[in-house]
Amino acid sequence: MSSNKTEYLTILGDRLAKERSRCGHTQKSVADELAITARTQIKYEIGETAPDAYYLHGLVAIGIDVTYVLTGTRGVLPTAQESELISCYRSVDAPTRTLLVQLLQGMARMSLATRKKRDFYAVQDVKRGKPGRRKSVPPEAPKVDAGGDSTTPTSGPDRMDGR
Repeated sequence: MSSNKTEYLTILGDRLAKERSRCGHTQKSVADELAITARTQIKYEIGETAPDAYYLHGLVAIGIDVTYVLTGTRGVLPTAQESELISCYRSVDAPTRTLLVQLLQGMARMSLATRKKRDFYAVQDVKRGKPGRRKSVPPEAPKVDAGGDSTTPTSGPDRMDGR
């Protein structure tokens, strides 16, 4: 067990150092932000000491992905739009939150049903009239050009209404 713990602390320390660097922090800046000594930060990064929960909570506050530090898998951070949604959700009272959740669940179900329907039909739905009936199209008014001649026939086979 001792060698596994030592190995884990070394891996955790490596991830901590990598994530700290990725976020643009120095060992000193992290130590100052979290009110610990630089030596304690170094001990965490070389795997000599295990960080406590209070320290890990502080890492989140300065933008370090603690999920990655602990597991090696990147956590999913919300987009700006998702963060705004969360902020708005948190700013309303409990009954409104319940209604918002129900609204979003309903919208998600509708979206899923629409996607399924869209995938089912290969062609667009065309609105069809009753069989045997045609819509009558009102005849166009004759257009008169500058010379006074009518451009729409008033009789014969070229007339729009078929008379």
